[in-house]
Amino acid sequence: MKKFFLLLAALCPLLSKATPAEVKASSFSFDPTDATACLQKAIDSGAKKVIVDNTGKPWFITPVKLRSNLELVFAGNVVVKAFPGSYKNKNACMFSASDADNVTIRGEKGALLEMRKKDYQKQPDYLHSEWRHCISFRGSHNIVIRDLTIKSSGGDGIYISNSKGRGPCKNVLIENIISDDHHRQGISIISAVDLLIKNCKFINTSGTAPQCGIDLEPNNDKDMLVNNVIENCDFYGNAASGATVFLPYLKTPVSIIFRNCRMYNNNYGIRTNAKQSAKGKNQQGSILFENCHIYDNRSSAVAINGQQTGGMTVTLRNCVLDNRKSGSCAMTFNNSRVSSNVAGITFENCTLHPGKKPLFDVIQRTGFGITDIKGDVKLIGKDGKESMIDWTELFKKYPENKDFQKFDFAEIDFTKLRPASKNVKNYKPHAWRIRRRGTFLLYMPEAGSYEVDFTGIPLRKNSPVHFEVTVRHANNTLVEKFNVKTAKYTHTFKSNGKRLLILEIRKCDSVIVNSRTPGFGLLVQNRQPFFRGGMKNIYFNVPKGVKEFKIEVQGTGYKEWVTAKLRNASGKVTASCRKNPGAVILTGKRTDASKDEVWQLQVLGKEDHTIRFGAPLVPVIAANRDQLLVYGK
Repeated sequence: MKKFFLLLAALCPLLSKATPAEVKASSFSFDPTDATACLQKAIDSGAKKVIVDNTGKPWFITPVKLRSNLELVFAGNVVVKAFPGSYKNKNACMFSASDADNVTIRGEKGALLEMRKKDYQKQPDYLHSEWRHCISFRGSHNIVIRDLTIKSSGGDGIYISNSKGRGPCKNVLIENIISDDHHRQGISIISAVDLLIKNCKFINTSGTAPQCGIDLEPNNDKDMLVNNVIENCDFYGNAASGATVFLPYLKTPVSIIFRNCRMYNNNYGIRTNAKQSAKGKNQQGSILFENCHIYDNRSSAVAINGQQTGGMTVTLRNCVLDNRKSGSCAMTFNNSRVSSNVAGITFENCTLHPGKKPLFDVIQRTGFGITDIKGDVKLIGKDGKESMIDWTELFKKYPENKDFQKFDFAEIDFTKLRPASKNVKNYKPHAWRIRRRGTFLLYMPEAGSYEVDFTGIPLRKNSPVHFEVTVRHANNTLVEKFNVKTAKYTHTFKSNGKRLLILEIRKCDSVIVNSRTPGFGLLVQNRQPFFRGGMKNIYFNVPKGVKEFKIEVQGTGYKEWVTAKLRNASGKVTASCRKNPGAVILTGKRTDASKDEVWQLQVLGKEDHTIRFGAPLVPVIAANRDQLLVYGK
């Protein structure tokens, strides 16, 4: 017995220090000027339940880290505010956790989490960022976020993503949330399995793209969107879409349901976008909109992009689409970024109030049409008369053209390319902004040094410039690699004479490349992407013996149109298009093909646009007539 009391006496100090089941955060030395340390200590105490109690004053905090096995409760009318002047790090979030399990964040009536969006939008006080989220979970399981108002982050109200170690978040419930006035997204779902969002509002997003109420947008093919359900939610007042699903190719089929939701007073109502893999595989799975009401949006009620034959399906069931207050077509079908017919779209028992514009806006890639849209859509006219959409009329208007799909380009013998002129008489630096990638050709006719100027232009203010240039000889042997990390950079190349260099640029936001050297051009074999800018004056050589050729110019949407004019050697316009949202083939013809001729293509793109040159043209263009590269002896 004596031994028992001795053991009990020894354990008493340890028992007195046992972690309590519940703590009030203010008991950890609440400081009304900066409550970060107080709140972090309360969370780190290990208590299963941490109550952020109402002290009568706001809780001003810098970033706080969450942990596993935590219920974080914000008491009634508690206000948590981002500490002024903090969150300088571009990835600083108010509350965040990675690889955490069993975490609940909930509020009682009137609880508010509020950041300082307008501060983060001021440069140079803050570096431009889209990742200053209010609540962020990565690779976490069994997560609950509910009963809160979340406002004015510098990124997303809520961010759900993967972690390197554990993959997607799993078993997530988001309920009774008002997510208001965020910089990038009301909520972003990057990678999630078994996700339920219900009875929420995602509203008034504006600041930086995409600017949606909700955006389900994985980063790479390893991410997952499996059993994601969004029900009884409102999406309104957002600068872009109410709801967007933007998919790269994912190895795992997607399964996404929007049920009993309302999308209104946004730019678009809903948008879906699917892509093919680098190897041409199509995304699998399904997206369902059921019992949704989509109305009073400025652009199309429904925009479905990248739907591919043999790919995932998009279904609208028992939905009401009201396009009467829109300035655009009711439905947009855009396949400008994928090599496939529009397919896999079904409407079941839907109703459409069409509005002033035509019913459909179809944006195609060359040669691809519409082959698989089906189902019932009841049209209700101004006079109340009802009719049904006849999809066969759409199929007839946008048929598949397999001949146009066979857009062959000429293989190049780089060893034969030579400058057409010895001197550049009237050199003018151009302002072509290439996007993502480009391959330039530099011919150095004599021994000496040759300069190429690079002007990197980030798509977002204050983002860093960083891209790699790989340099090869005409015979494909590697010369060097170098990185460009400044907005303006000049690289000097050395030559022993009569040497062609191939300069490959990859993974750049956008860049302008110039050189005064005769014999400087851009390769346009396979859809060279450009970005914005004024009219591009493009010169190219039509070789002797060529009577007819084709050039493709392509926009990527009705707000990303392309205007083009093809001029012959005399300057006469022989083919053109104006503000075309999709792909157009411009055909050049000449009766006299007895000699080489220099023709001109003028291109103006609203945003993203591409060009490519078909065989038998040598697919190399120049910004100055005197810099053309042609086959020589």
